[in-house]
Amino acid sequence: MLTPPPNVTGSLHIGHALTASIQDSLVRWRRMRGESVSWVPGMDHAGISTQTVVEKKLMRERQLTRHDIGREAFIQQIWDWKELHGDKITQQLKRLGTSMDWERSFFTLDESRTEAVKSSFIQLFRDGLVYRDTRLVNWCCALETVISDIEVEYEDIAGRTMLSVPGHLKKVEFGVLHDFAYKVDGDDSQELVVSTTRIETMLGDEAVAVHPDDPRYKHLHGRHVVNSISGKRLPIICDSDLVDMTFGTGVVKVTPAHDPNDYACGRKHGLPIVNILDKDGSFNSNCGSKTYEKMNRFDVRNQIVEELKALGLHRGKNVNHAMRLARCSRSGDVIEPMIMPQWYIKCDSMAQRALKDAESLNLMFYPDSAIKDWNHWLENIEDWCISRQLWWGHRIPAFRPIFEDPSDIRTVFGAETGDGPWFVAESPEQASQQIHQFIMEKNLQHLKYKVIQDDDVLDTWFSSGLLPLSALGWTGKVLPTGGKLPERYPTTMIETGTDIMFFWVARMVMLCTHLSDQVPFKDIMLHAMVRDAQGRKMSKSVGNVIDPTHVIEGISLNDLKATLETGNLAAKEVKRSQAQMEKDFPRGIKASGADALRFALVSSTQQSRQINLDLSNVTSAQHFANKLWNLSAFYMTRLQDVEHVSSVTSETVLAQGLMELGSGFTNKMTLAERFIMSRLAETVSKVNASMEQLEPSVATDTLRKFIIQDLCDVYIEFIKPTLFSEDLFVIEHKPRLFKVLQTCFDASLRMMHPFMPFVTEELWQRLLPATAHQETSIMISSFPSNRELGSWKNEVAEKDMEIALCLIQASRALRQTHQVPMSKELPFTVWTNDPTLLAPEGALYQSRDYLSHFTRAQGEIVYIDGSLSGEDMSGFETGSVVHVVSPHVKLFTPFPAIQKAITSAESRPTTAAAATGATILQGGAADRVKQQQELQRLDRKLSSVRVNLERLDTRVARPEYLERVPEHVRAIDAKRKQELLAQEEHLVATRHTLQTALA
Repeated sequence: MLTPPPNVTGSLHIGHALTASIQDSLVRWRRMRGESVSWVPGMDHAGISTQTVVEKKLMRERQLTRHDIGREAFIQQIWDWKELHGDKITQQLKRLGTSMDWERSFFTLDESRTEAVKSSFIQLFRDGLVYRDTRLVNWCCALETVISDIEVEYEDIAGRTMLSVPGHLKKVEFGVLHDFAYKVDGDDSQELVVSTTRIETMLGDEAVAVHPDDPRYKHLHGRHVVNSISGKRLPIICDSDLVDMTFGTGVVKVTPAHDPNDYACGRKHGLPIVNILDKDGSFNSNCGSKTYEKMNRFDVRNQIVEELKALGLHRGKNVNHAMRLARCSRSGDVIEPMIMPQWYIKCDSMAQRALKDAESLNLMFYPDSAIKDWNHWLENIEDWCISRQLWWGHRIPAFRPIFEDPSDIRTVFGAETGDGPWFVAESPEQASQQIHQFIMEKNLQHLKYKVIQDDDVLDTWFSSGLLPLSALGWTGKVLPTGGKLPERYPTTMIETGTDIMFFWVARMVMLCTHLSDQVPFKDIMLHAMVRDAQGRKMSKSVGNVIDPTHVIEGISLNDLKATLETGNLAAKEVKRSQAQMEKDFPRGIKASGADALRFALVSSTQQSRQINLDLSNVTSAQHFANKLWNLSAFYMTRLQDVEHVSSVTSETVLAQGLMELGSGFTNKMTLAERFIMSRLAETVSKVNASMEQLEPSVATDTLRKFIIQDLCDVYIEFIKPTLFSEDLFVIEHKPRLFKVLQTCFDASLRMMHPFMPFVTEELWQRLLPATAHQETSIMISSFPSNRELGSWKNEVAEKDMEIALCLIQASRALRQTHQVPMSKELPFTVWTNDPTLLAPEGALYQSRDYLSHFTRAQGEIVYIDGSLSGEDMSGFETGSVVHVVSPHVKLFTPFPAIQKAITSAESRPTTAAAATGATILQGGAADRVKQQQELQRLDRKLSSVRVNLERLDTRVARPEYLERVPEHVRAIDAKRKQELLAQEEHLVATRHTLQTALA
């Protein structure tokens, strides 16, 4: 398995920690199951991000641009920066506890990966999938590079909005539709009015278009208008695809080099396609006006409006124009459509293969709902622009001859060659040979030329898309093993965020499948994007980005704010972010440890759409880790009371000798022991199943419930009387008790280890016998399996324990209702109409000692078999408080005993009252108020239960119920009705008792 390589630009954020925590849990689980596991780490060179960081650093420290120092020197600057900062990410991952295969670690610009990228580009070129074309691209003026379609983010604007744009001190106006007029050439009395949100692009207009059927303009077909600023004559063309004659004036300005729709129109009508912008977004000499040359596009916007007003050609504006603004996801700059030659990959055939692989289940998605997005994107895929105008990255292995006389290339090859011809090769020497052979074949030996390499680099996602192959040592050539594909290819799975499913996962599938004829992995596991507790996207400029090491080790607010001052944020953004930090983390971030962070992150993936990370969840996970620690302390302390020798080994979970007690001799085990072993077996089964199904959050939830509710709250509490007893008969059972406790605690630590590796390793080492090998680690111990523990599943024991727990809870509810403290014993009677519960192997018989202890019963609990004829309970019910546990079990307590216990509790003086010779006589009045409040609560609850019963009866009574409702749903309804009837009976009885007490 590969880890999504984090960018080398800085430090990990909490999203990386989530991915690492999920992957490490799966890796450790598989390793403990005896599988051969290799989890390959690496770092991405992150072309745009890294170059931007170093460029800002260069300007800040030396007031130089990359062009000032040259390409080679600048690239060396980046390598120096990478060596200085790159190790921080590795240390963060290790601090998080990730068990990666560090010896296989890669960097996407290292020698092996560079070789793989070259080979892949050349192979795709030879296969006809890589090609060069001149077309309209998404240009980011701030970064001065092309970005792909899926790197463009769209912002909806309802009307006039002032937005910040990189490189501009003042905000820029958007959402305004300007109207201006073009005068008809030769007749100033006629004009065509056009509307535009980008009025500055009028300097690049090459035509105005009308609908051929629009009667208003038929007399102008074939005429021209005049651009009053540049003086250029623009033809009036007819285009039914571009123009909607019912919208606005029915006239559209056509700027082929700076608008996608206009570009298509320009190609169709043979219009000149002239770029009026330089790479930095300033106007060039093609704009036709010296006034605006070298001026920024948004500054030109304002001045064009003023000039048109001065000329009397501005016809007003609409400030409520709704529009979608395209912005660069990398820089936030407004995208400028620009015409220029770039390298592309044809994606249609590879996308079709990826769709078929998903349909045939060669690719499996977790969650499976992701397949809809997968299909939608691949079915509508566009060719991928893979060239970037950067210096940091994999330089494109494409070369071309530059002739001394530029006209030679057009004379020989014609206009169709674009900026070529291009030759793809692994080295300049091989390219020179190809070009020389080409020149000879064309009989062009008399022409002088030199060979140059394309300055552009490949999109970072291109090299990342090859990682399932390249990270395993593939270079496109025969490997030392003799094969062409790595030994561990294809990998087992990939786990990453939904936000890069198309940036990365889909491209890995397309590229690697084409190059290897095998899908790079079968399982695709996706998690939602991590946001802060308020659901906001994490951003450095907002100040809510969380460094995982800050959560692990803790950090003060002052130190947290200081981290922003060493980055690349502008001073204004630093202040705004620090102010946000003061609100979100007024006391800094408390140290919670790696285990708590990991457990909280994995548990949070139950949130499917987005993960709102609240640090209180990490604190809760830390408390859970403390629970494990306290459980260990309890276990180790109690060991000193008995001669129990630990039999913990790496190979098995069951304590030595426990199997003999559990097979054929179940009568030797108490109900509590049979119950906890059954719950352990069920937990092991569910944890393994959830990990198999790539649902680790289900595993964490299952483990938390088992350890807290079953092991600590039930089993530990139930065995405490035995542990502290001095009775010789009871003492004989302690060794067996510790075999069960050792098994449950050992299994719990092993199952928790994938999520909390540090605390589980520490506590497990304490479990080992003194004879254990020094290198024994929980990390390589066997994971609890269904094969080993499945036979301990005992549904009868679990149902019996449920009855016992319900009776204990009923006794406590009764005490709470009537304000009877636990210090006062009460006589209890248990009635049942199920004789099997009273049999020697039945729940009530098996749990009789537990019930007496935990209900604080006065004397022996009386058990009545309601199935026997002649057992009339009517008189008994009249004089007792009844709690309906189920339709088959009821708990009774004589009302006089309750009154006596209340009176006894009220009359006992407190220390303060005894000092003044007074008693708390007012307590009875206070309790009476509480009882009245309880009666009101019971009335509300009873009303709710009866409403639900009526609704259920109405639904079941419908004629179509039996035909339309599935059998399993009808069974659920029947069970629900029994539960509601039992609740009604209990509430009526309790209400009657309380009314009697208040009378």
